[in-house]
Amino acid sequence: MAAAEQQSSTTHGRTLLWSGLALGVAGATTAVLGLTAFRVEDTSSGNAPNGAYQACVAQKADPIYATNQCDALKGKNLGLLWGGVAVGAVGAALLLRGIETRAEIGAGTVRLVKRIRF
Repeated sequence: MAAAEQQSSTTHGRTLLWSGLALGVAGATTAVLGLTAFRVEDTSSGNAPNGAYQACVAQKADPIYATNQCDALKGKNLGLLWGGVAVGAVGAALLLRGIETRAEIGAGTVRLVKRIRF
């Protein structure tokens, strides 16, 4: 009876571990894509004023500015960024639960605690 319960607990922990790892990687990938490949045109990046990307594209109609490189002015895709952060956080929680570890957050510190029972 105890052996079957231990086996079930180990299988459940492994499932949480791998699910957490997959979600963590997916969340991190989504956040990075929101910052790089899938930037949006309706906001501007960094300290550029709102509408800088649209103004740059409009200037391309003038032959003098036809070679403008406007893609760097696109803003972050905040939906993808924060969605990826949320999915990554859920993945981290599942990962910690799968290895039976808990995180303790204090003033300026994050401590991972794993309890081993004999």
